[in-house]
Amino acid sequence: MKKLISVIMAIVLLMPSAFAAFEDMEGTGSEMQNAVNTMVEKRYINGTSETEFSPFKLISRAELAAVMLRILNKMDNTLECTFTDVTKYDWYYYVAASSEKEGIINGFDDGTFRGNDSITKEQLVAVLVRVLQDLNGTQVPDIELTYRDGVSDWARDYVKIAKNEGIITERTDNTFGGGDFVSRGNAAVMIMRMYAKIEDKLEYDSFVGENAVPEPMPTPEPKKIIVLDAGHGKDSGYMSDEEKLAEGWLYNENTGTWGEWRHWKSWTTWQDCEGWGCSGRAPSGGGCWYPMANGDRAIEPDINLSNVSYAKQYLEEMGYEVRLSRPTADDNPSMTKRLIYCYPNNDTTQAPDADLFVCVHSNAGGGRGSAYIALDGYYDQAGISPTYAQDGNTLGQYINDKIVENTSLSAYSGGRYEALPELVLFCKCPITIAYLEIGFFDNSSDLEILRNESEQIGRSIAEGIDRYCKEFLE
Repeated sequence: MKKLISVIMAIVLLMPSAFAAFEDMEGTGSEMQNAVNTMVEKRYINGTSETEFSPFKLISRAELAAVMLRILNKMDNTLECTFTDVTKYDWYYYVAASSEKEGIINGFDDGTFRGNDSITKEQLVAVLVRVLQDLNGTQVPDIELTYRDGVSDWARDYVKIAKNEGIITERTDNTFGGGDFVSRGNAAVMIMRMYAKIEDKLEYDSFVGENAVPEPMPTPEPKKIIVLDAGHGKDSGYMSDEEKLAEGWLYNENTGTWGEWRHWKSWTTWQDCEGWGCSGRAPSGGGCWYPMANGDRAIEPDINLSNVSYAKQYLEEMGYEVRLSRPTADDNPSMTKRLIYCYPNNDTTQAPDADLFVCVHSNAGGGRGSAYIALDGYYDQAGISPTYAQDGNTLGQYINDKIVENTSLSAYSGGRYEALPELVLFCKCPITIAYLEIGFFDNSSDLEILRNESEQIGRSIAEGIDRYCKEFLE
């Protein structure tokens, strides 16, 4: 965003401006209006738009350097800029390089130019006076500075010259305000006063060089989009009917329960089967209807959310875009509601734009260790790839391998859990999906690991996803 703004500023600062169009100059003093008018006509300074000069906006280091380079006709668009915080996409790339070469505004000890930083009155005075000294040989006068707020030691001689030459805009309260930032309008006045004293020394009476337009920003590589699903959520017993509806759950009058349908109708998406129009596939002993209360847990929701939050952090550091289907502990969306994050702006009428959907759960029921639930069933939702099960299993394996490698958790059942091949998640998800059962939260040993090594678990999830993306999605 900063670089985009820089490109826009370049266009604004380089465009021809007409003073008559500056609507925001009305009400400013006659000297400021004359200074702006003259500077604009001579192409030394420009407006911030075709109709605005922004006289009360603070002038930046780069803007001041550009004005001085134009006055002196010293802009060199062949130089290489070595400042570490300036790129060729910044409008002031050649300004910074030329400014350093000419000694107008130099960089800092850390190698930065800080072109967007505002400039103080003392700093502005120093820049203007150095030009006077260079072209006119102006000497430091033997005068006293009597400003009530004083002047910095380093700027004292510059201020003496500027005061003696009538460049400084004085205040009625006899303060100097050397540390205050300077507006574009006040800067124009002081620059104009300085310009009047060197005009006859300049070879040209207006800017005749070129302002280089910055290189266009390269089109960024699209980020891989990962949807992370922290399993389960707020206990349904604490949710109102309105909350349940908002989270995508349905009330089934035939069963007298809240829940959702496990599948779409065969060969569709976003059309609930409602008990027919599907193959009837379901985990052993289950049916097409999934009661909401089946997902209620006490400890697991917070564990899952912690793991997912760390995974998000590491994935974003790697350059991925991450969407959370359950961002807080107060959420408990249905699977249908969770899956909308696979789509651009949650618009399910469009094609999915996410690359992977990763469900993060913790196991229960006796045992210890981490595994992924293997896909090995019949999937006929529309839009899935012919390698849907294979892809999900590879992703799950890569993630679980990293969890076992980087944490104290062992591999449960060899790291692959075969018992639930057609969960509600798999039968609705339109993109590659992995379902993790990380540790057993009802095992005190695993629970301690889950609580103490959540960051390592999150990092492992991110590393497994990253491996899969690099091997299969690039």
